Amino acid sequence: MNRLKSAVLQAITLLLVGLIVSFAHNSYSVNGINPFREVAEVPVLTEPEFDGTDGIRIIDLGGLEKAFAEGALLIDARTKTEYKEGHIPGAFLIDYYELGRYLKELLPTLDPARRTIVYCYGPDCEDAELLARELYMLGFTDLHVYRGGYEDWVDSGRTIEGGLDQ
Repeated sequence: MNRLKSAVLQAITLLLVGLIVSFAHNSYSVNGINPFREVAEVPVLTEPEFDGTDGIRIIDLGGLEKAFAEGALLIDARTKTEYKEGHIPGAFLIDYYELGRYLKELLPTLDPARRTIVYCYGPDCEDAELLARELYMLGFTDLHVYRGGYEDWVDSGRTIEGGLDQ
């Protein structure tokens, strides 16, 4: 019985130490998560044209090309490795999972009123929409998500760029 009691106490001690270390790391990390942050409801709209209604618009390849031709900003929400392997020409990298690192450097140079399109790998990837929600909460007003993503771009025979040219 003493062995069982000792094992349980050790397990509880390890769990508590692990929690303390985890919370300490999270609070000092650039990409730390604020567990008390309120997440706003962000409407996702299927009409691609901006009509003054707040929210994130879902667009297809034609909508992406039209918006980009009109000077929209294009953001790749994938990882740095995926971006290096190839990305849509002119896209900036803001890895959703490393958002804190990009907020300090890139975000101050962006115009929240400019039409902004976010994409990730493909239709099953939700990182673009998650990043668009974050940008919405930071004051971006004309947000679009290219749901087809990099996969659709490549499958349609469009050219790609490689490397980190930000």
